Amino acid sequence: MNIAIKIPNADRDERIGSVFNHLFSVILQNEIYGEGDNIIWDFSNTSFFHPFFLFPFAIYRSKCKTNIDCKNLPSYMRSYLSCVRFFDMLTIEDDEGLKEALKEYLVKSYIPICRFSRLNKNIDSMQTIIQSVVEKQKQLDARLKTPISYLISELVCNIDQHSDSEFGYIYTQYLGKENSLDICIADDGITIYGSYVKTQKMIEEIGDNEAEALKFANEGYSTKNLPEAENRGFGISSTKSMIVEGLGGAFFMLSGGAFHRHDINGSSYVKLPESISWDGTVILMRIPLTVNNSFDYMKYIR
Repeated sequence: MNIAIKIPNADRDERIGSVFNHLFSVILQNEIYGEGDNIIWDFSNTSFFHPFFLFPFAIYRSKCKTNIDCKNLPSYMRSYLSCVRFFDMLTIEDDEGLKEALKEYLVKSYIPICRFSRLNKNIDSMQTIIQSVVEKQKQLDARLKTPISYLISELVCNIDQHSDSEFGYIYTQYLGKENSLDICIADDGITIYGSYVKTQKMIEEIGDNEAEALKFANEGYSTKNLPEAENRGFGISSTKSMIVEGLGGAFFMLSGGAFHRHDINGSSYVKLPESISWDGTVILMRIPLTVNNSFDYMKYIR
């Protein structure tokens, strides 16, 4: 049976993470049908995808078990999606291959959607290569280089140590109108709540509340089995404080059945309806590239 699903024109993200309303609409329609059905994604209403929609949309497509056929894509949209590797993610198998693959992006405004193995023994080297490309693309303000390096390193490290996922994903896009860098990082693992359950940490406090698990993670309660002194540094809590309070940016985290948003309007933790859940964790970050003279990243290292 052929089933057509209209893909929304998710070209804006009014408040960071709001594009997931569009994505979950597609997912809920898609999940109704079985593996034998042929799903047609109809793009006739789309003109552009915001990076924060495009990234998780690509991950969902790559993992979807139903047969999906993309129809009515304008030629410029198909070209754009091909450029950012929506249809075939850039798979990182080794560092030398990554260096060669990312050469062409040194002069572009984005790093395409990449999938990397969590079991990559040289994951630190991979982070360094990606950080170097990001820095060179827009000739970042020197005060941003170290923070962005820490930021990418910390979040990729979290995937490696906590997610139990096979793959991690990363995508970056510079937005000229906003003069900001959008960074998207994700995994397809056990979720933040699942990490606390696995390590049996904070279980009495969290119970079965996934939103509460996000709150503990974002307030610095790690699942790492390390002495307290070694649990300090540039963790999630410090990272988002630097982005939001120091740079005036925005931070969004979706994990399992809950999400966390932190921007200039405040901080919130929200449990999703039972029918909605994401397999793994997605983090979206908007980083303004116009830096206030008073900004000092050292204020956010704890």
